Amino acid sequence: MRVYKSSLRLEGAAIGSDNPLPMFRNSRHHRDVKDNGTLTEELRAKLGYETGERYLPYRMQDRYSRERTALLLDTIVLENDCLQAVFLPQYGGRLYALIDKKTNRDILYTNPVFQPANLAILNAWFSGGIEWNIGQLGHTFTTCSPVHAAILKDDRGDDFLRIYDYERCKNVFWHIDFHLPAGSDKLLIYVRIVNDNNRTVPMYWWTNIAVEETAKARIFSSTDEVIYIDHSIKGFGLGKLPHLPTVPDKDVSYPINFPFSNEYFFQTHEKIEYPWEAVAYEDGRMFYERSTSRLRYRKMFCWGNHAGGRRWCDYLASPGEGRYIEIQGGFAPTQLHGLDMPAHSEWDFTQAIGMTDIKVELAHQQNWHQAQAYVRKCVDRHIDEEEMLAIHRSLGAQAERAPEQTLFRGSEWGELERQRREKLEYRSVPAGFDFSRQPQGKSGTAEDWLALLNDRRLPERGVHEVPSAWMIQEEWLDLLQASLQSARNQSWNAYMHLGVMLYENGKEEEAIAAWENSIRLQPSVWVYRNLAEAMNRAGRKEQALKYWESAYHIAESFPDQALAEEYLNLLIGMERYEEAWRVYQDLPEAFTSCDRIQIIVGAAALELDQHAFVERLFSQEFAVIREGETLIIELWYKYKAKQLATEQHAPLTSTHLAEAKAMFPPPANIDFRIVGE
Repeated sequence: MRVYKSSLRLEGAAIGSDNPLPMFRNSRHHRDVKDNGTLTEELRAKLGYETGERYLPYRMQDRYSRERTALLLDTIVLENDCLQAVFLPQYGGRLYALIDKKTNRDILYTNPVFQPANLAILNAWFSGGIEWNIGQLGHTFTTCSPVHAAILKDDRGDDFLRIYDYERCKNVFWHIDFHLPAGSDKLLIYVRIVNDNNRTVPMYWWTNIAVEETAKARIFSSTDEVIYIDHSIKGFGLGKLPHLPTVPDKDVSYPINFPFSNEYFFQTHEKIEYPWEAVAYEDGRMFYERSTSRLRYRKMFCWGNHAGGRRWCDYLASPGEGRYIEIQGGFAPTQLHGLDMPAHSEWDFTQAIGMTDIKVELAHQQNWHQAQAYVRKCVDRHIDEEEMLAIHRSLGAQAERAPEQTLFRGSEWGELERQRREKLEYRSVPAGFDFSRQPQGKSGTAEDWLALLNDRRLPERGVHEVPSAWMIQEEWLDLLQASLQSARNQSWNAYMHLGVMLYENGKEEEAIAAWENSIRLQPSVWVYRNLAEAMNRAGRKEQALKYWESAYHIAESFPDQALAEEYLNLLIGMERYEEAWRVYQDLPEAFTSCDRIQIIVGAAALELDQHAFVERLFSQEFAVIREGETLIIELWYKYKAKQLATEQHAPLTSTHLAEAKAMFPPPANIDFRIVGE
């Protein structure tokens, strides 16, 4: 077995710089999730718990485009005589490809391009391979950010790969160990999460595996009971495969039978200690994965056999090359079910993935349950329960070994946390993690927080500089508040950061007071923006607008496009179309060419009959449209409705809008709906 560094050339679009603004969490920590009455009381427990949107302390990654160039990506390769696994340490440790060396075939769906899209918690996400999602509902915080990677040795002296990181939102540590023993035709994956703090944290994990979608790809798992999406109530229902009420008379163990984007979650019973999921193909291949019981639940996701779904597949790759389905494994019944990880606890599990040959006529027989029984035997033949347990015990015994040879360095935050713990709490990070690199300075990194730790003072920054990295951890809030007891430490940016920390932790009035202190010391566009955001979220839009006007006046335009986006959004929302159009016209070309700004101001252009602008808008291909987003679709229908009304010499009515929806399907380049109409 070998582990080594390499590189990969791909056509793709670079992620770009981060959005500097703090994006505050949803004040409602829990979501209201509907069900159609079929879920049991047990399955309704924790539904929606702690699944409200969270972003901080991370920054949004929304500066990519559709302009593709030749990219050179760092990779780490793990291989034996049977398999080659290729990882992307710059992008969350994504397993980019898993190749069967004997046939030179991809076991996973391997994307031939690198195209970010607005699908993750922090916006940027790309399809393909296997993604490791931890901490919060959604594609994970660091899916497009670097993580640490190192080589270790197992009990036989063979190398294995560890990727690891410190997760700042929940203040936990995680690592994933990858093993490929000599002669093994399956990749072994061991995951460990450590919460060594004095408080419980809401936890989330879903392993997201992308595999090829074909006309006859068929899904199996260890149960037929699934929670499915009931679109009629925009909630959940409980049913049994292969038929679900949402697509009557269709066998939805074949994802191609869904006419819209959809998913279902296999409800693995507690008595099944080693859950599994498999995809049987019409050419005699079968992808399988199996795990220990901590990773109890399974999921299938497909884009759906409709225009919007096909558009997404092509958009994320190249036309005709992007069709995939996802099979996933997680801790909870669905991704909208929350759960808590106790204080001073560790969770771990082992997964095994591989590809094997099957008898097509048995895996695709009409009776799904008989086919399932056959597929289960195939999975057992390749990795049975006894072997799964032995592997888990063996890999778990190596979990606390220290990384031996560093292959890739992630962020400085794990090292900063180590220094904070050792300096203030006389403890360190958990065994098995090595972040030994001094936090060092460039804008947006840990430099300022290291200074607060060592000097008890947050360095002062210029008001025109991009603010240093955000922090929300309680221990750092205590340090900053203690620092501000001294008058010499009371700077505009110290109070700005204090306000961000307080607001994110639900202390809105205290946060506003801190920001007002910051403005008194030195007005800045960054703090006026935060005050405007607080007012807007409180429904006080006129006050929010006044703060934005102050920010605009100070900056004489804006130092960053994100500020312009939010200001324009507020103006459009308040139907101040002429003012929004004037602001847009005064922006620099670097801002006016941005996708999001053009989409936002499109509403003003439509109201002001700026037809040339609107028509150009509909001819473009945008990079930042969100999954299921319909804003530009609504602009299209309204534009066509206005044309109908003009032709009829009549005022615009809802009838015109209904006619437009029936007569004018939106162009494919702007249609990112995931449920057909």
